[in-house]
Amino acid sequence: MPYLKIQTNLPLTKKAERNVLKNASALVAAELEKPEEFVMVAIQPDTPMLFSGSDDPVAFLELKSVGLPGRKTKRLSQALCALIKDHLGVPEERVYVKFIDVNRGMWGWKGGTF
Repeated sequence: MPYLKIQTNLPLTKKAERNVLKNASALVAAELEKPEEFVMVAIQPDTPMLFSGSDDPVAFLELKSVGLPGRKTKRLSQALCALIKDHLGVPEERVYVKFIDVNRGMWGWKGGTF
């Protein structure tokens, strides 16, 4: 049930997109200790974005999950920022990560909720 959305102003090849998606999916599953079969990741490259008055490379990540523990967000932020730096070259100081803990009853799947 974790969902990670990555937005960046960088254009990416399809190969680069797949690489980021696969690595991000594995990272989220490992960090949240959830089966990867429930992890969904999306990437939106070439998004018009401005940060600190500059259009230098930037990324915004939003991680939503049922039961997202606040005690894990610091480590998740470090790991996700490192992933973005390694795969996209975006410096950590130009990455924002938003964490959202979703109530089970507000997350649907297979015609029901968790």
